[in-house]
Amino acid sequence: MKLQSLSRAVFAVALTVFGGTIAKADTIFASSQGTCCFNVDLHQVDTNNVQVTVSLTSGAQYFVSSGSGNHPGFAFNLDGTPTVSVTSISSPWALSDVTLSPITSNGPSMGTFEYYISNPGNGSNAHNDGPLVFNLFDASGISTADFIANSSGYYFSADIMNAAGQTGLSGINTPGTPSGPSPVPEPASLSLMGTGILAAAGLLRRKLSA
Repeated sequence: MKLQSLSRAVFAVALTVFGGTIAKADTIFASSQGTCCFNVDLHQVDTNNVQVTVSLTSGAQYFVSSGSGNHPGFAFNLDGTPTVSVTSISSPWALSDVTLSPITSNGPSMGTFEYYISNPGNGSNAHNDGPLVFNLFDASGISTADFIANSSGYYFSADIMNAAGQTGLSGINTPGTPSGPSPVPEPASLSLMGTGILAAAGLLRRKLSA
């Protein structure tokens, strides 16, 4: 019976530890509408930070600034429109390219986006092949699930040049899917579980010596 009690204690510790601290797989979105073709990878860094990686895929050549009205370089939406900040961004983009206020896109009916990053330079002559990588911070907490579709059904939009040299907006209107290896315990979780197991073992020793 005492061994069974120890087993239950160890299981309870493991369940508590792993219930809230399993490392999360990335969430991948793939472009589906417009000029073509980019992916968005959302990586949960910690409870306050999500890293966003925007990569061109087969069929696209460059990120551009087409200059024809409100063509956001890269735009997205967050549930509840929280106050967020971009803490780092890949070159040639700069933090000054970030606008954290709504913009109405005049792309193929892609609607209004709450946050956007302008592509640096003017026109397709200032093109670059990316990827665009930045960290999004929210002091109140942020997760990959906070990225939602706008009223037109689009999660993201990007201004790009396709393989045929055509420029314009491309959008993503399909939910993302988890990707990557199976979740594994974080180092801190393993350490905490080990501490719990030692505590359970100590409790059993005290019962045996009583």
